[in-house]
Amino acid sequence: MKRSITIFTVLFALACIQAKSFADEKVVWDKTPIKVILKPNAEKMVVFPSKSVRAKIPAAIANSLTTLSVNGVIYWEASEEFTDKRILVQDVATQKTIVIHLSSNEQQGTDEQVTVLFPETQSDSNSTAAASTERQEPTRHGYETLTRVAAQHLYAPERLIYVPKGMHRVNVAQQSDMHLMRGHITEMTPVISFSNAGLYITAVKLVNKQKEKVILDPRDIRGKWLAATFQHATLGASGEITDTTAVYLISDRPFWESF
Repeated sequence: MKRSITIFTVLFALACIQAKSFADEKVVWDKTPIKVILKPNAEKMVVFPSKSVRAKIPAAIANSLTTLSVNGVIYWEASEEFTDKRILVQDVATQKTIVIHLSSNEQQGTDEQVTVLFPETQSDSNSTAAASTERQEPTRHGYETLTRVAAQHLYAPERLIYVPKGMHRVNVAQQSDMHLMRGHITEMTPVISFSNAGLYITAVKLVNKQKEKVILDPRDIRGKWLAATFQHATLGASGEITDTTAVYLISDRPFWESF
């Protein structure tokens, strides 16, 4: 592990953060299916980059899901709970397709808006620069702010979750791996990830799979990370209530490219 790794302590002031609802969840389409969780009997609005889109709804949920597509916005409302179903949303003009993993769950679902964004390309950047002589640079937040935002999404109540300007949620494949920590048998699963001005912060769940207590040390982390923060300093033995924690990893590339 490079010496450039910096350890930050997650602040106890988390509970005192200014309350501001996360009313618009922005997700960048990077070819990883986008998770959208509905709350039964509550309408959820999903905004797409294209002005005209159509969704292919599986027959299994056709009677449980109301779909309305208007000017690039799809309004979904589920009448009951259902597990992940793959929805293909297609741009009528360009035939580009976005993959949605749609589910309905009383506990996890919300009615908050989701805005899907296309990743910015180099040609897009050049066009923008040519059109404006005064291009405004995106706000770049410090490591502490990035870590705090990621920690909120794991531990803070929903009413306290706040994503500052310039930060956007990005998809991360939530697959498990046993090789993040050297010298320990720990299972890691990335839970949520955000991008900000060329930086990525990913909250990763760690579960101890051995019968001994583990003292967490950032020098044991595999990968190329700019900073690492453990939610707790130790992991209890497997099976104990303390055998699970989180680590927040900051990188200059998406999570799976840095691991």
